[in-house]
Amino acid sequence: MFLSSQGSQINLRSATNLAYVSLPLCHLHLHRTIVQLPNLHRDPSRLLVPSAMSSTPPAFPGRAIQPLAKRAQKSNDSIFIKYGTRHEVQREVDTIFFIQRNTSIPVPTVIESHVQESGSWFSMVLIPGLPLTDTWTRMSEEAQATTQRDLSNYLSELRAIHPPEPSYIGSCIGGSAYDHRLNNGLPCGPFTSVSEFHNVLVAPVARCPRPELAVSYRQQLADDHEVIFTHADLCGDHILVEPSTGKITGIVDWEMAGWWPAYWEYTKSLFGNRYMQWWKVLVGKVLDPYPSELRIERILQQF
Repeated sequence: MFLSSQGSQINLRSATNLAYVSLPLCHLHLHRTIVQLPNLHRDPSRLLVPSAMSSTPPAFPGRAIQPLAKRAQKSNDSIFIKYGTRHEVQREVDTIFFIQRNTSIPVPTVIESHVQESGSWFSMVLIPGLPLTDTWTRMSEEAQATTQRDLSNYLSELRAIHPPEPSYIGSCIGGSAYDHRLNNGLPCGPFTSVSEFHNVLVAPVARCPRPELAVSYRQQLADDHEVIFTHADLCGDHILVEPSTGKITGIVDWEMAGWWPAYWEYTKSLFGNRYMQWWKVLVGKVLDPYPSELRIERILQQF
């Protein structure tokens, strides 16, 4: 979820939308706190260190937004604070740094983060642009083509990142996998193979009144899929664009990203209520289709 801005005007039409800005940065880790400051040339010698670090988010005047159990707050016209569990915050911040190091994808600029059991948060700078969900149907064909090209290129960059082991499924730093689709929203894994992941995927079926269905569904999941780096929560709300040109200005919400089976980006992009026809057409143009996996995944999502 993200709040978007267009220039200096903050768009509050959808209180569940959050947004960020992407700048080249260098970063510093201090006792599980990560600080990033603008650095146009990624020159570590220009890194600045704040005089004090705090477990309390900066007290900027601003309006609180309450999507996902008060997980977000706009602090002022340029800074945004996102809250979460220790695992959620650490995973998303680590992934943002990872994407910055390995791709040209525009991602949020992290200003500061604090990670602890009692409460975690990180702050970032608002990104220009509007959610693709709000703009696609009003964009010109030329702008839509630009968005499609940008998205296809960025997803290709993700797929080109090799996992530490060929069949490893988990986070970018070697930790557990996380997807709200799995394990009641709790971290699980990491997994050493696609087969091991699929066993966990069908496990809830075995607890239903007809556990024999688990065997049937498990047999329909092929274990020979390549493992690729995946956003895992791709939707129109998480893609920011400049509407007049179609240029993607940011891709956000990376907390579920990691190495997943090759079909996972496709099936997750069509997860839940992502039923808009234009979105389904766009997904079909930028991702390889996996109709069999989508069919069985829609069944498994019910358990």
